[in-house]
Amino acid sequence: MHNSELLGDRHFPRYVQALKYQYLRYLQGTSQTDSVLEDSLNKPWRAIPSKRITANQTRTLLLLVIPSVYLASLSLGGTWEAVTLMLGTWMYNDLGGADNGPFVRNLLNGFGYICYSSGSMKLAAGYGQHELNETSTWWLAMIGGIIFTTLQMQDMPDIHGDAKRGRLTIPLIYGDRAARLSIAVPVVAWSITCPIFWSVGLAGFMLPLGAATVFLTRLFLFRSVADDSLTWWFWCSWLSSVYILPLAKRCGF
Repeated sequence: MHNSELLGDRHFPRYVQALKYQYLRYLQGTSQTDSVLEDSLNKPWRAIPSKRITANQTRTLLLLVIPSVYLASLSLGGTWEAVTLMLGTWMYNDLGGADNGPFVRNLLNGFGYICYSSGSMKLAAGYGQHELNETSTWWLAMIGGIIFTTLQMQDMPDIHGDAKRGRLTIPLIYGDRAARLSIAVPVVAWSITCPIFWSVGLAGFMLPLGAATVFLTRLFLFRSVADDSLTWWFWCSWLSSVYILPLAKRCGF
């Protein structure tokens, strides 16, 4: 399968299946019960700290969600990715990988993004009909690398909750300036490397570079916790601009 054929336009229902797969993975991956104190400071809108559901109810829900995700993956496809992500989620939450320093935390998150992306990509390409080629494999590895090297952006607005929990993050260990530089350098590098990988034109190049410019401007000019909470969404927009590069390639950008 050629790299520009990853987004075939003849099988729209496959994309619906891919969206279903992502939603099921989201249900499994976001049902945490051991971070109520942290979330009460960082993300008070989440279900448990906002008291829309109790920790015990969430555990009961997990008993239903996890086997449901596995059974759904047997039908939709992406079973290997689903099971592997279950293992990664267990390591991240139950074994304390999220609290074992920024290297392990980012590594597990990057691994998780590879599983998300691989499963959805296989479904969109036609599960059981096509295998991911070398280009796809390299792209998945690059996605994992992007998350591994830049996800510390989420630690910037979460600094108070992380400190309360005792979680070791880059801004808490190395300070604010070093943390921002550790985000900026790989963002610039990936914004150049990814368009080169997909051999896009000038317009395709400007997608991640433009998003990176706006994101990095905010990152260094607006440094309060409230500012970082908004800047996080600019990081998400930059990541989306990277994800859209295969489509840009196909559309001739």
